[in-house]
Amino acid sequence: MTTGPDAAQPADAPETDTPTTAGAAAYGESMADVYDHIFPQSPDAEATAEFVVKLLKGPGSVLEMAVGTGRLALPMARRGLEVVGVDASPKMLEGLAEKDPDGLVEPVLGDFVDTDLGRTFDVTMLALNTLFILPDREDQIRTLANLRKHTADDGRVIIEAYDPIQYHALTEPKVVTYQLGPTGLMIDTVMAYPENQTLVIVHAILEDGGMRKTVEVSRYAWPSEIDLMARLAGLRLVARCGDWTGAPFSASSGRHISVYQPESPGR
Repeated sequence: MTTGPDAAQPADAPETDTPTTAGAAAYGESMADVYDHIFPQSPDAEATAEFVVKLLKGPGSVLEMAVGTGRLALPMARRGLEVVGVDASPKMLEGLAEKDPDGLVEPVLGDFVDTDLGRTFDVTMLALNTLFILPDREDQIRTLANLRKHTADDGRVIIEAYDPIQYHALTEPKVVTYQLGPTGLMIDTVMAYPENQTLVIVHAILEDGGMRKTVEVSRYAWPSEIDLMARLAGLRLVARCGDWTGAPFSASSGRHISVYQPESPGR
């Protein structure tokens, strides 16, 4: 999830002197040291790798935008896939390098909105709600178009995102806590502004006797809206699952794994 410039801050959002993260790079730089605690390696990551392997039906190349510290990229690379990972945060890529001493994943420092690698891949993907980290619809469409540009004409684009219904109906702040190792704690206060599909999360990170705060602003989109943005980017929905095991998507899924294919030759 999420961040955006001052323009994305809802007019009725609470005032704060805490810095607001501004894009994927700022999010990564502020959260890199706790990222693996919040999103630890899990069977879900292995299921993601298996999902991609089955989609490819053999050897192939994968581009993961917003690769982070390699939670998903490394299981894919260990299955013999060629994996390139783009991230706007140097700290995230440092974390990837520490976990990948053999260099199984090729790291690239760049913004997933407009980074141009000059080649195409069999699969491109943007996982874990990262599409919503962008502050407005136009940047989301640009990102989908960039994924299209990097996808072979017979390839596939994978988007993972949460179903906004769980936040859209919030009428008061929701508090979520995460354990950060044996002594750390992160307390998230989540506020929704449905009039402009904005989610504001205040991260309060407590560790080593101190506390720091980061405000994260995101713009969520409904599955049907993502499909429309994808069509504008030259992509067409071909499958939607409720999780990485391929379970059907339903009202109770909580998230969706959406697979798109290019509609026309890349430009």
